[in-house]
Amino acid sequence: MKYNLNLLSILRRANELYPKKEIVTKEEDGEIFRYNYSEFYKRVCKLANALEDLGIKKGDKVGTLCWNTHRHLELYFAPSCMGAVYHTVNLRLSPEQIAYVINHAEDRILFLDSDQIAAAEKIHEKLKTVENFVIVGKEKDYETSFPSISYEKLISGEKGSYDWPDIDEWSPAGMAYTSGTTGLPKGVIYTHRGLVLHTLAISLPDGMNMSERRVVMNVVPMFHVNSWGIPFAATMVGAKQVFPGQHPTPKDYVELIQSEKVDFIACVPTVWYMIYQFLKENEGYDISSLKESYTGGSPPPASLLKAFKEEFGVTIIHTYGLTETTPVLTVNRPKSYMELEENEYYNHMRRQGLLLPLLDFKIRIIGEEENVGELLIRGPWIVAEYYRDEEKTKEKFVDGWFRTEDIVELDEEGYIKIVDRAKDLIKSGGEWISSIELENHLMLHPAIKEAVVIGIPHPKWQERPVAFVSLEKEKKIDKEEIKKFLSEKFPKWWLPDEIIFVDEIPKTSVGKFNKRELKERYREYFESL
Repeated sequence: MKYNLNLLSILRRANELYPKKEIVTKEEDGEIFRYNYSEFYKRVCKLANALEDLGIKKGDKVGTLCWNTHRHLELYFAPSCMGAVYHTVNLRLSPEQIAYVINHAEDRILFLDSDQIAAAEKIHEKLKTVENFVIVGKEKDYETSFPSISYEKLISGEKGSYDWPDIDEWSPAGMAYTSGTTGLPKGVIYTHRGLVLHTLAISLPDGMNMSERRVVMNVVPMFHVNSWGIPFAATMVGAKQVFPGQHPTPKDYVELIQSEKVDFIACVPTVWYMIYQFLKENEGYDISSLKESYTGGSPPPASLLKAFKEEFGVTIIHTYGLTETTPVLTVNRPKSYMELEENEYYNHMRRQGLLLPLLDFKIRIIGEEENVGELLIRGPWIVAEYYRDEEKTKEKFVDGWFRTEDIVELDEEGYIKIVDRAKDLIKSGGEWISSIELENHLMLHPAIKEAVVIGIPHPKWQERPVAFVSLEKEKKIDKEEIKKFLSEKFPKWWLPDEIIFVDEIPKTSVGKFNKRELKERYREYFESL
């Protein structure tokens, strides 16, 4: 039977089977808003009718500059299910990059959270295709220097039903842009088919183990690769969803976990660390509902995994993916027969994991080892190209495979471990040094909070490693101690030529270490010595 895989099936299922299940948002004024999937569905219908009234047609782009709220979830479904395309704009990009991606995507409408009005004031005159601005928030009048309407006024008076079309599964449903750490951000299109299959895969027990019994708090920003696909999966299975709203803090996360009995969150290691610090500095909070949750973006320190498991009973599972892969590729769960000692267990849990079903991979060998090289991926939710960028498409999509540019090794059980990014490998005297291997070992030291290693041009050796280290509060360690710690595992020529102590390591808009900024700032370091 020919049957289109599209997001409408997920929307309808939540409405028809789980109409009473709750969706909760912390509003911009701190109040808690509650409704259910039945009311959610009616508001999605109202939004679709409103978009149609504004002239939105099949294939048109609808931009969102929004935080994690129930209204943003409505914006995930209404445009896509009526045949248009939602475009989540990363609000942490620079104003110039935000204007660029909106223009490049040709968004016709821009929905923006109330706290983003100031940002829009700076760029609205540069936006070439945006015809309407909608302020997302509670029902009130918002002051803007450009013509706008509030979200609640936009959908008020609209019908709570909609004559949904049967969207072809290969049609575009959503789009996002890479975070732009190298050059301008690159756009990718997510098809209905890809999103549905990705949703099914991450919901599996050996994926993110989604079910109706879950209470899911969406911590990963919804403007970052569909919040790792978690809102779609939670909606499909009818799980209760909790949204932390604008500018969430560790206190917000912890209070919502406690009050809503959240048992599932996913976030980058930096956010996990902030939650841990808050809990250690503020006693009396109960997060016992939180049992198994997820992390990604970079390998979590073993000390962080151990602290949450032993002190709070939370098992943190490592996942891996990219913007171009919708994003989840792997989930790291030990196989049932694997018996791991404590240190072995935590080191294993820092690996990226096993590939999800329906995906295929190969390793493009770059050195002498047969199981080490660049990871190439293909599968039903891997995007096919960069939007309107032939040059980058030819560079990264080769013979039906997507080049991740991640250098990985494969163990005998099939677990993938990232050794480095291709662009972050350090070539010293004709030999390769892995910056990630050095970073991972540095962060095993109890005094070190975060560490990053970069290659800096060297007049004799081509490049030499330099480490940037931030310490745990009230911890002390000197450079020689750090080098001695590294020398226990690595050869002398791998050791950083310099170790620079910093209060905080700079990060990208999605919470990853910003190596590009450090490389630019210190590129003449050895020339100045």
